[in-house]
Amino acid sequence: MKKAEILTANNVAIQYEMASLVQRILAFLLDGVILSVYYFILLLLLTGVLYNDSSLTSIFTYLLFFPVFFFYNLFSEINFNGQTIGKAALGIRVIKLTGETPALNDYFIRWTYRVIDIWLCAGALAAIFISSSDKGQRLGDISANTTLIRLNPESSYSIQDILKIGSNSNYTPTYLNVSLLSDEDMLLIKNTLDTIKKNPNSENKKVALELVKKSAELLQIEEIPKNKTKFLATLLKDYIVLTR
Repeated sequence: MKKAEILTANNVAIQYEMASLVQRILAFLLDGVILSVYYFILLLLLTGVLYNDSSLTSIFTYLLFFPVFFFYNLFSEINFNGQTIGKAALGIRVIKLTGETPALNDYFIRWTYRVIDIWLCAGALAAIFISSSDKGQRLGDISANTTLIRLNPESSYSIQDILKIGSNSNYTPTYLNVSLLSDEDMLLIKNTLDTIKKNPNSENKKVALELVKKSAELLQIEEIPKNKTKFLATLLKDYIVLTR
């Protein structure tokens, strides 16, 4: 599963699982079904109101359908935090690679490129770029510096996962003020430790180092141990013992 590195408000880099090509296609198809249902309902209503006048029915159907069809994605992503109905159903969302919420012009750029990415080539160009891009981006995403992430990643953790970690009743915590951190902070630490264990590459180690620096800053720890992963593991253990 491809991942994108996003900066949080605390300048800590977090890796999010990106939406797969299959998820994006399914979301697109679901949005298409929704628009199709809207079209047929509109057609039935206008047929009844205009007493089967086919010419007027066609005119009003086009006038009321095509603006919705044309602006559906742009309007939805702007007003529903980077999601259409299809994206929401598939649990995916548009985000900026800088960690910021996409601005109006970012959504607009993504939307304008749909003509090239999707409509002029039946989606083939979008599929090629999404599959080959390191960050799962089509042309519109590259231009707007956005991507789509999974809101329910496969490697997600809950606080119950942390509490399952064994503890020793005789254990003496090292960092007594670790309780100043939150459950979310601990989930991030556990996720980082597990990621490094599975894939100890330079990028993951860099993420861990930034997390160590930020944690030490929040806890006002002046001297950080040389073994950074052990430091994070100690924070996790201390948190469990002190807050259980």
